[in-house]
Amino acid sequence: MLEADAITKHYRTSRGTVRAVEGVSFSLPKRGTLALVGESGCGKTTIAKMVLLLERPSGGAIRFEGQDIATMPRLALKAYRRRVQAVFQDPYASLNPRLRVGRIIAEPILAHERPGRAALDKRIAEVLDIVGLPAAAARLYPHEFSGGQRQRIAIARALAPRPELMVLDEPVSALDVSIRAQVLNLLQDIQDEYGLTYLIIAHDLALVQHFSSSVAVIYLGRVAEAGPTGPVFADPRHPYTQALLAAVPLPDPDHVLSEAAAAGEIASALHPPSGCAFHPRCPHAFAACPASVPPPHAVADGHIAACHLLQETHA
Repeated sequence: MLEADAITKHYRTSRGTVRAVEGVSFSLPKRGTLALVGESGCGKTTIAKMVLLLERPSGGAIRFEGQDIATMPRLALKAYRRRVQAVFQDPYASLNPRLRVGRIIAEPILAHERPGRAALDKRIAEVLDIVGLPAAAARLYPHEFSGGQRQRIAIARALAPRPELMVLDEPVSALDVSIRAQVLNLLQDIQDEYGLTYLIIAHDLALVQHFSSSVAVIYLGRVAEAGPTGPVFADPRHPYTQALLAAVPLPDPDHVLSEAAAAGEIASALHPPSGCAFHPRCPHAFAACPASVPPPHAVADGHIAACHLLQETHA
């Protein structure tokens, strides 16, 4: 359904060029869930913005059902905007506090069609029911709901125009731990019932392991490792993926975090390191690492990692 082909995004500033995304490629099949993971500032949200047409790629292409979204004719582009919806991170900021919930949910519907009043009210009640809220919620304002309920309203708004692909940008990170599982289970049920495709931006690896069918690990704007979630988590091959997984806390008082999990900080996208961007933090770095960008190496069927260690044995 969705394919990114070597997309890049550069921002020109007075201090130089920020290389936010560098040659990222991935594919997302219909009804699948692809998670983009990595540290803050690695380019995950920029990728999501390009999919949502909030940003335009500096290079490469994003294709939806085989068609480049940058060259879509007007009517196809309008249909794309309806078919691709988003749920943002903070439900306290993503809902207009001056509008009633019914109006918030109605806006994306009215942007693409002109239903009668009765049909509109029925659609609003339907999506509220899907997310577990009563029809009476349409008459209230966002401040009259809890954080978890507000995120359910945001999900209802995204569902209102009947999309096929939903971009979920850290959909539960702003919520209390006690209600995160409820919202994730709701998203899973919605996907199962309506056949939706999800692109999820996350840094919580436990969430990714539970929720996604495939994963792409992003480091400083590049894909470090990608593949089906199970194999990537069971047998990570890139040192950065290994470090991320080593940093996941375990409910074991005797568990000691690996040294690799806390070594150094991510470099600036304004002045990225040469070659493999991870080499200044990598315990396995050798001469080839700062010299050239490692190409993707096939680990197994669908599982790739971009690391010089996986190439021919070095001297």
